[in-house]
Amino acid sequence: MGSLVAQLIWRRHPDRVSALVLGATSRNFLGSPTERLVSWLSPVFAIAARANLVLRSLHADIFGTGYLNDIDDESRRYVRAEMSLTSMSTVTAALVAVAEFTSHTWIGDVDVPVSVLVTTRDSVVPLGRQMKLADAIPHATVVTIEGDHGVFVESPKLFAQKIVEACQAVKVAPPEGRRVLPWRPS
Repeated sequence: MGSLVAQLIWRRHPDRVSALVLGATSRNFLGSPTERLVSWLSPVFAIAARANLVLRSLHADIFGTGYLNDIDDESRRYVRAEMSLTSMSTVTAALVAVAEFTSHTWIGDVDVPVSVLVTTRDSVVPLGRQMKLADAIPHATVVTIEGDHGVFVESPKLFAQKIVEACQAVKVAPPEGRRVLPWRPS
């Protein structure tokens, strides 16, 4: 949801934004009948996903994939602790907010440098939607990364390189009199 929040911050407080890096995102998410159906069913999906994640962390995978059965005890404790921090009403509210989000009428007005990081094999935000966002911002720089929506987990080094590339594409001069220390990726 970070890129949706970034778009809204520019919309509501353009004087506080000097550049945007938008990753694996779209102008909206309810264009097709299938997307609307998924949106209506999203509270059910949220409950199922949460239950599945918690059960997988306990060595029981209700969908039968078993891909987290080898999770170590420390990671299992971490998953349980993280999941307990968010209520289902919060998860549902977040899904509703995503479903209601749209920037298609104003995103072309963005007047700061923009990079759009496009995940080319995204199963969450289709490539076509990501490109519609990029095309709607005439001066946007497109940075592509081979991967799905979770590429930051699957290939963290590649993801970090692409994020740096996207940030460098929107690099702006610091305000007068402001001291900026050089940053070097490790």
